[in-house]
Amino acid sequence: MTTEIDNVRNAILHYDIKNINSLVQKAMDSGAAPGAILDEGMISAMDEIGAGFKENKIFMPQMLVAAKTMQSGLEVLKPHLKGDATVSKAGKAVVGSVMGDVHDIGKNIVSIMLEGIGLEVIDLGSDVPNEKFLETVREEGDVRYVAASSSMTPTRASLKAVVESIKESEVKDTVVVMVGGATMDQLYADEIGADIYTTDAASASQRAKEIKSGKTVAEVSAESREVAMAAMGRGSAASEETAEEFTGIRRHLLEPAIRQVGHSERKPLSIKDNLRESLKHEKGCPDRYVNQYGFFDMVFDPVLFRSYNLGPFFAGTPDFKDGWGVPQHFPAGSGGPHPSGTVVKDITHWQDYVKPPSMEFTAADWAPTKEQAAGIRGGDKFLGIAMLTGLFERTHFHLGMQEALVEYYEHPEEMQEMIDYFADWEIQSLDEVFANIEPEVLFHHDDWGTAINSFLDPESHRKFFYKPYKRIYDHFRELGGEIVIHHSDCWAANLVPIWCDLGVDIWQGPVADNNIPDLIDRYGDRLTFMGGIDDAFVDIPDWKADVVTRYVEQQCDAIGTTSFIPCLTRGLGMSVFPGVYDCITEAIDRVSARKF
Repeated sequence: MTTEIDNVRNAILHYDIKNINSLVQKAMDSGAAPGAILDEGMISAMDEIGAGFKENKIFMPQMLVAAKTMQSGLEVLKPHLKGDATVSKAGKAVVGSVMGDVHDIGKNIVSIMLEGIGLEVIDLGSDVPNEKFLETVREEGDVRYVAASSSMTPTRASLKAVVESIKESEVKDTVVVMVGGATMDQLYADEIGADIYTTDAASASQRAKEIKSGKTVAEVSAESREVAMAAMGRGSAASEETAEEFTGIRRHLLEPAIRQVGHSERKPLSIKDNLRESLKHEKGCPDRYVNQYGFFDMVFDPVLFRSYNLGPFFAGTPDFKDGWGVPQHFPAGSGGPHPSGTVVKDITHWQDYVKPPSMEFTAADWAPTKEQAAGIRGGDKFLGIAMLTGLFERTHFHLGMQEALVEYYEHPEEMQEMIDYFADWEIQSLDEVFANIEPEVLFHHDDWGTAINSFLDPESHRKFFYKPYKRIYDHFRELGGEIVIHHSDCWAANLVPIWCDLGVDIWQGPVADNNIPDLIDRYGDRLTFMGGIDDAFVDIPDWKADVVTRYVEQQCDAIGTTSFIPCLTRGLGMSVFPGVYDCITEAIDRVSARKF
């Protein structure tokens, strides 16, 4: 590798978007072949970035800025690649999120990574009609790959339809079908007939690169399957590494404390008291599992109703704007809406775009909520309120996910100002709520990652969000609140120490790949983990009661009874497919009777 090509490579590795174009031009002026600049400079750098991403050493903001740097340099290089005989023709890739799935960040990274290995990418976007994938393959010509993703369980049927349409067509022998997404695993990929399943964007590009280099699809598929099957049912690589270093108490293996102290004959605890005992961790004496969301009832107060615009939400309206003016899209059959357009066009002038909902309410606005709250207060459950959406989500609702993640890196001061503004609004909303009702539980919703990693690295998470969230949670308790639940149904094991410092009582939503037993061993004296029953495995169209029951029993036996509330990872006491949530509740009661 020449010095000039090495400079191009280092520019991508160090996110030097300002100088990448001139460095690419200097490399060409020095006589370096365009193909060598692409392969040894750009693709080599993105391979290293991808490897770091897979190992949770590099996170999405850095991945996106590196890709942005590469794409900028690629614009300088592209005109010269066509005349370079050393550049092999890589062909095209059709990429998209299937019908009903509005998630696009994972799909966008796959597009970037595939372009980084020299493929021409046709990005169909998200919520793509089933037939569009095959139509595009036929129209474009020279398509070597179709990469389709499903990140919402109701869309698995769409993914199956896309794969089957290609496998039953005339292009079945020339197009490699790759699948991924949060709802996917190797077993389902095999069931629907996909060629290759990968857990992340870097692996997808690596598999495509192997095929490009001469390996057969069968060889690559077999290798990919072996990796995926080995990963099923165990924690992430990062949590496994830390587990090897841990030598402290094995809290998840402790028997229920009630057995240890001989209280088996006492009067059954109330729902509230059972939770309070559970929140004492290994020092408490609960007499059964806290079962999913059964310990509190949530009111949808006027502040929440207005800020999220819950009328269209509950009605399942396909397209509407929330109370902040952010466009939302609610695909038919999905679990909820997702932002569908950006509001903040320029982060350096965010104040010109961010328009909070009014905090002016009448007595009539609050009357139904007060009546509902009074009924809950008179019962055996805690009174809860919800805050939707959280500070991180509010930033990417306003900016768009990809843009927001890049701005944390490129405009940190403006992002911090906007986050603090959102936190001020949440504190003001708590004042309004407590002036009318006195909630005991705050259920705060903020999704921090994907099924395999967090969006932000821990250092950035603490830098941008620790102080704003500390202000919110401290204020909630100053007003008389008792329990803070933080929802995030993803992999976020690396953020747990920060949430402990924030005073979060319960993390709701941890998927099994967080290695929950390890987290309980480490942090189970400070935090309770409410989840472990992954939506992707049970809340599916063809769910079966016996399969769900076995899965619940397996998870409860593996995770234990201390600092653990078995619960569907979804962020509300419901399931997308009727009956799943109730089946889980019944299964937990049966396991509880055996274990306690």
